[in-house]
Amino acid sequence: MTAGRHEVHGLAEPGRCGVRSGTAAPFLSVITVTLNDGPGLRRTWESLIRQSWTDFDWLVIDGGSQDGTLGFLSGITHPSLRWVSEPDHGIYDAMNKGTSMAHGRYLLYLNAGDDLVDADSLATVHQKIGDCGEPELLYGGANYRFADESIWYRAPRPIEKAIRHSVPGVHQATFFMRRVLDEPAYDLTYGISGDYFISARCYLKGARAGYLDRAICNFYIGGISTKRANRSLLECWRIQRDVLRMGRVARLQSAVRRFIAHRLIFGRHRFPRLGQFIDFLPRISRKFLDR
Repeated sequence: MTAGRHEVHGLAEPGRCGVRSGTAAPFLSVITVTLNDGPGLRRTWESLIRQSWTDFDWLVIDGGSQDGTLGFLSGITHPSLRWVSEPDHGIYDAMNKGTSMAHGRYLLYLNAGDDLVDADSLATVHQKIGDCGEPELLYGGANYRFADESIWYRAPRPIEKAIRHSVPGVHQATFFMRRVLDEPAYDLTYGISGDYFISARCYLKGARAGYLDRAICNFYIGGISTKRANRSLLECWRIQRDVLRMGRVARLQSAVRRFIAHRLIFGRHRFPRLGQFIDFLPRISRKFLDR
């Protein structure tokens, strides 16, 4: 379905930044996908509305929520918002819709429930993008937030070293220049690890990356990638084989490392007491968790 066939709601004019009037297009489009997560969507919105830097618009792609989400969106009069509500084929199909609607030079995929760390998060990102000469990718840091209220910082890593194992940075803290993305951006055969796929595609294109070693977003452990760890492992194996063309030995090494990382993260989410044990492990455990 093309962007022109969506019934788009909101006050922002297509092709214009709703926050800073008179601008032909926003610097950044923030794309949020959601389904029946009204409280999470509100948390995401509250983190956006408090930003000190405002040259962005907010695109919400709702999968047909029945929990009051549409009432919440309809009640927002802020001109930065555009939103659609219709059935889709999962998270990455919704992200593809948002990408097709976006007019920002850079895109951020910040799903319902995810939030920015503080009021200066986007201002810091904008400054860093300029300092780096407007790279095609900017990987920021993220805070892993666990059920026991502990927080682990996940720093971005150089794409040349990280990509043969995992994403260089958490997806919710990754800023993509619009022109570097494929059309569609996400391959729907990777229903869990689409974030890994898109970074792998950008790497193969020779996209230039910048890095911001600062927490940009909060990543709450318990999402789809941690709940379906086994499927994520299989999809990463396929991406390494079919996209990155890695050999079997390298894929096996990565799979073992990823398996350990998933089990530690998922175990801490399911059993908070496990976190007390993990905190006493050597630094090598944190290397595994820094996936």
